[in-house]
Amino acid sequence: MSQKKKIGKKQVKTRIKSAKLIDSRRRQIIDGAIKVFTAKGFHSATVREIADAAGLTMGSLYNYINTKEDIVYFVYDYITKVLRDEVKEAIADLTDPEERLKTALRQNLNSIYENQDVVMFIYKASTFLDKESLHEVLTRETEYIELFENLLREYFKEMQVDETRLRLAADLLTYIPVIVTFRRWSLRRRFDSMDIVMKGIHDFILCGIEFIPGSLMGFEKQEGGKA
Repeated sequence: MSQKKKIGKKQVKTRIKSAKLIDSRRRQIIDGAIKVFTAKGFHSATVREIADAAGLTMGSLYNYINTKEDIVYFVYDYITKVLRDEVKEAIADLTDPEERLKTALRQNLNSIYENQDVVMFIYKASTFLDKESLHEVLTRETEYIELFENLLREYFKEMQVDETRLRLAADLLTYIPVIVTFRRWSLRRRFDSMDIVMKGIHDFILCGIEFIPGSLMGFEKQEGGKA
C-alpha cells in the first residue's frame, strides 16, 4: 500500500513512510530537476536525466513522483517557500515598521537574485502545471503578496491610505525585483555592478510606495492642479 505525502493541498503519492526521507529526496529531485530543466527546457528534459542529476535511480525517483509535471510542482513549491521564509526570517526580530519594510524589500531582492535560474524556470514552466497545482501555486503567491500588504499597513498605520493603491503596491513590491532575473544579461552589460542595480531598485520602490496615502481622486486632482 502507498501513503500520500501532502504538500499544501495537493497530494502526491509516495511509497515511502519516512517524512524525513521524503523531504531529503524531494530536495535532491528539485536540485536535479532545476539543473536539467534550466539546461534543456521542460519538453527536452527526460525523467532519466533528472534522476541522474538527482543521484537517484529511475525506480527510486518514481517512489516520490508520478509524472514529470509533479517535479514542476515541487520546484514551484520549493521556491515560493524559500522566498517567503527568507523574508519572514529576515524581519523576525525587527519591530520598527520602516525597518521591517526596508529589510523585507532587500531580502526579497537578494533571494530572487540568488535563485534567479529557478525563478526564470518557474515563469517559463507555469503552462505545464495541472489545474490543481496551478491553484495551489496561485494560493502560495497570494500569501506572499499579503505578507507585503501587511508590511505596508504597518508602515502607513498612522496615515489614511487608499486600499486599492496599497494592494497594487504589494503586488509591485513582490514582483518588481523579478527584473533582476528577466533582464539580468542586459543589466550586467549596462551597469558596473549588480549591487548598484539592486540598490537602485530598492530605492526606487521605497520612493514609489509614497503614492499609497490618499484617494485616487485626490491624486488626480493634485496632478492636474485643479479639481
